[in-house]
Amino acid sequence: MNIGSLISALPGAIAQGLIWGVMAIGVYLTYKVLDMADLTVDGTMATGGAVCVMMMLNGANLWVALICAVLAGMIAGLVTGIFHTAMGIPAILAGILTQLSLYSVNLAIMGFKANQGINVRNYHLLVSSRNVKVIGIQNPIFTMIIVTALLIAVLYWFFGREIGAALREQDPTSTCHVPRAST
Repeated sequence: MNIGSLISALPGAIAQGLIWGVMAIGVYLTYKVLDMADLTVDGTMATGGAVCVMMMLNGANLWVALICAVLAGMIAGLVTGIFHTAMGIPAILAGILTQLSLYSVNLAIMGFKANQGINVRNYHLLVSSRNVKVIGIQNPIFTMIIVTALLIAVLYWFFGREIGAALREQDPTSTCHVPRAST
């Protein structure tokens, strides 16, 4: 491997790192802020991708497909919440059960095929590695920097509000200490 191929692969790695950073924010929120060991986040990323791609392959608009992908992830989180609260399953086990079941759900969503390809020539995509070396707004690095910054800003705003502070409230016997919001 020469240094030139390493440098040419760097923009794609940065773009993918920013995309995976969004998932890392979700894992951080469940582990540290909510003090709940929830592994559902790992499975819902693939579920959202499967829903989005299959809807786009079947003719749905990109934005409708994205909204449905987010809703599918929310439903998976709801299933974890029901397992934990209504059925009394410990949080870590509820997340593991949901994550493992999402493997089969994802295969069913994709028509029992391991992979479904979507071509950037035929479909409008928000982020594509094809444009990773283009200077401009089409570059996925710039797009993901904007999306990540907006996500962090919205989360910062939300957790600074009363309802967000209520989510951060901790049991005094908890081992995770999150500062309480001042009122």
